[in-house]
Amino acid sequence: MKEKRQGGWEHIWLREQRRESVYSGLISAIAGIMLLLVVIVPVALVWLTAHDYVITDGSRYEVVRMHPGSVSEACEKAGFQGLTIAGLREESRTTYITLDHQMSAQIVTADQSFLVWFTACTVGELLEKNGVDYGADDIITPDLDEWLTEDTEVKVVRVTYETDSVVEAIPFEIETIETDTLPKGEQRIVQYGASGEKETVFNVTLHDGVEASREVMRERVRTVPRSCRIQQGTAEPEVREIATPDDVQQPVNATSASAYAAGQAGDTTALSTAGRSQVWSVPAGIRDDTVNKVITAGDGSSFSYSSVINVKATAYHRVEEGGLTTATGTTTRYGTVAVDPRVIPLGSRVYVVSEGGDRSWSYGPGLAEDTGGLIKGSRVDLFFMTGEEAEDFGVRAAKVYILED
Repeated sequence: MKEKRQGGWEHIWLREQRRESVYSGLISAIAGIMLLLVVIVPVALVWLTAHDYVITDGSRYEVVRMHPGSVSEACEKAGFQGLTIAGLREESRTTYITLDHQMSAQIVTADQSFLVWFTACTVGELLEKNGVDYGADDIITPDLDEWLTEDTEVKVVRVTYETDSVVEAIPFEIETIETDTLPKGEQRIVQYGASGEKETVFNVTLHDGVEASREVMRERVRTVPRSCRIQQGTAEPEVREIATPDDVQQPVNATSASAYAAGQAGDTTALSTAGRSQVWSVPAGIRDDTVNKVITAGDGSSFSYSSVINVKATAYHRVEEGGLTTATGTTTRYGTVAVDPRVIPLGSRVYVVSEGGDRSWSYGPGLAEDTGGLIKGSRVDLFFMTGEEAEDFGVRAAKVYILED
């Protein structure tokens, strides 16, 4: 009985030993598997996230593997510096990079000027890359297909077009007709001259909004000028000797020295009227009926007018350069007024008074029959018989009434 009991214990012990051996094997297997995973998984992850960068600058190639990395990091790792990306292409887990030297250029337009960086390209490509639009007629320097170099200035000039209409005066002709119905030396205007108008339409080319050139598109005469016709007397005066008693006052000759002296004999503070009687004799001061456009002089004479302008009045006299003949071919006399024909047409009858129309001074009626190099715009030059009168007059503000024919 003791032998059987002893054999049973041995059996139990052997069974326990076998069980422990199995457990140890399992633990070793699990530990081995875990160790394998620790080694394999990172390697697998590296393999799965690896990205190759193939980089060239045209002279050398470099292959850089990053996990995953970036383009700039790959270029830096490969030792490429001071270059810019000229081309980039990706295929699967490989990126192909082409590098080029970077240059600068200044783009100048009418609206802005800015610095840009570029790699080798043409002017047209540079403008397109930087969003600069241009028209077919715009002037671009250098040319669009020219390759750029370092520090190039690219200038874009905007070209636009517009039309401009200009109206200018056409001067009228002056016709002189000799007639024996007038004494020699006298003239009479039988038709007043009037300037015409010509319209010219131009096609104007603008560079950045500034006129660069213009060419005539069309011309047309809007108003035909009307000639000024003047009769010139040729009849010789009759010479008669008339005995005049000493006690009879001699008639005043407007152009004589005695007439001038007679004019000076009165109020020396007023303008001399020497020569005025040859054409008109009107005292200073007027009444202006603006409703009916009629002015009335101090002597009761009245004149209808079409318009009135304020001017600066100066004076000239017989001995000035130009002599006795006016621009219209007449002889200067009191009442001759030099004008700018663009403002007051030659041949116009005028009435000149002080700016306020008061009694301070009045030149009276006159005739626009002369011009002058300095008589431009709203300015008139009044003729006086002597330099002393002209000097006394000086420069004055005046009002000129354009009288009806």
